[in-house]
Amino acid sequence: MISLDDEALVDSYGRRLVFDAPVNALVWIGDMAWFACGDGHAHRVSFAAERKTVAAHKGAILCATAHPDGQSLLTGGDDGRLVRLTSDGDVGEIGGFGRYWVEHVVASPQSGLIVAAVGKEAVIWKQGQREAAHRHGYSSTVGGLALDAKGKRLAVTHYGGATLSYASSADSSRTELKWGGSHLACTMSPDGGYLVSAMQETGLHGWKLPQMVDMAMNGYQAKTRSFSWSRRGKWLATSGDNSVIVWPFEGKTGPLGKRPVTRGALGALVTKVACHPFDEIIAAGYADGAVALLRIGDDSFALVQAADGKAVSALAWSADAETLAWGTEGGSGGLLAMNTLPR
Repeated sequence: MISLDDEALVDSYGRRLVFDAPVNALVWIGDMAWFACGDGHAHRVSFAAERKTVAAHKGAILCATAHPDGQSLLTGGDDGRLVRLTSDGDVGEIGGFGRYWVEHVVASPQSGLIVAAVGKEAVIWKQGQREAAHRHGYSSTVGGLALDAKGKRLAVTHYGGATLSYASSADSSRTELKWGGSHLACTMSPDGGYLVSAMQETGLHGWKLPQMVDMAMNGYQAKTRSFSWSRRGKWLATSGDNSVIVWPFEGKTGPLGKRPVTRGALGALVTKVACHPFDEIIAAGYADGAVALLRIGDDSFALVQAADGKAVSALAWSADAETLAWGTEGGSGGLLAMNTLPR
């Protein structure tokens, strides 16, 4: 790793990008990074300088994920639409919901399911169907969505806790996980043994499944808005503090009774985290615009981008880990070619 005194890696081994609006989401599809922005445009960018811009929404793009086909992008917006963008730039509406924003979307190549959060409902599309198959309703607005590794079990967070069901069934039985407060974004561990939610208050709450044992994960300075599992789910990296908070999930009890590891205290709040697909390395974005690579095993790091005052709002690795991409609230972004770094 490289120290803070060294030149930012993007200047020698990367590419800087500029957009006309904040980057709200970032998704890799093959060797193309899609930057979904607050003006409704999605920008498809490759490291080889290829770039294509698609007008996807009449308003801000609020969420994005890869389509189950692995070739196209799904985006939800404040215009009440869920749309599919192809590599050729074609835009097709998957669903329209009027005044309701599409704030969350998840999809699975394993099951072919697509799930979008619309108000108090999770709307579900099955593989090969153009119309929504059914909807699961909840007592309050959906705060977050997550599918398990098989793309079958759906977790929905809301006020008062979370609900587990099987997304493909309209009449699925439900498991209620209760905990006071408003639960927002959520994530399931790769083995399906844990569900973790970000609270409206500072801190996380987790459940060990299927026993439904509660886990309070407190001590954060700010709200957690980003988390990422390391390879095989050994660690969960989280934002919301002046360093990356990394919880240990190895063993039968996971983080119960254990203290987290802290990495990458660079002077600003951590806003985004993304674990390397293969190694115990974390990419971290900060509220001052800095981006760094951190090792879980020690305190070494490499500075990818120096602080520029624009908070990092999106961060993602390509599936082959050859490229790291990031975007900011100020409409800037970048790509780092990992295979060109000195060994």
